Amino acid sequence: MPVRRLGSLLASAGFVALFLAFAWANLHHWRQTGRPSGIGATVLEAWVATLFVTRRDATQLSRSRLAWIAAPIGSFAMLFARPAHGGLAELPCEALQLLGVGVALVGLGTLGRSFGLVAANRGVKTDGIYGLVRHPAYTGYLIAYLGYVAENPSLPNITLLAVSTAFQLVRIGEEERVLRGDERYRAYARRVRFRLVPYVY
Repeated sequence: MPVRRLGSLLASAGFVALFLAFAWANLHHWRQTGRPSGIGATVLEAWVATLFVTRRDATQLSRSRLAWIAAPIGSFAMLFARPAHGGLAELPCEALQLLGVGVALVGLGTLGRSFGLVAANRGVKTDGIYGLVRHPAYTGYLIAYLGYVAENPSLPNITLLAVSTAFQLVRIGEEERVLRGDERYRAYARRVRFRLVPYVY
């Protein structure tokens, strides 16, 4: 088996294992306390895991070390988050998570099998929600995990959110660096100014 294929299989297995541990921790907490913690975040990560396992190869993959470091940290850090007590009311927190899930699923659904972790050109997407911001899936992640941490505040969870967000911003920068080699993306970037949050960034 080619080394690249073996590495891809090991990465997929590792990601699925992390997702299952995250999902089990939230399910176990729900069974123990009756609080449906992390429903939105778990649904989001289930969809991301599915896309990650079924993704197609990129036409142009970044060779930047920073891109390869940022991708797993930005993608996987929040899978180490765990339920905690003392958070805000469940209903608004779950609603915020589900809003983030909706935004992310629309963005990821547009990508389909073009989804990937490391910065790459897997085809330029410009339709639908991509007409508002250039990286809507990351917007959805941010909203969902803000809801999760508001519901499950703890120092480890807050730290993981900060680390994850910082490396997601690095991922955005690395993706833009690769994609700007494509004239279609440069034209798209001139039309859609904001990367993550409309009128902010």
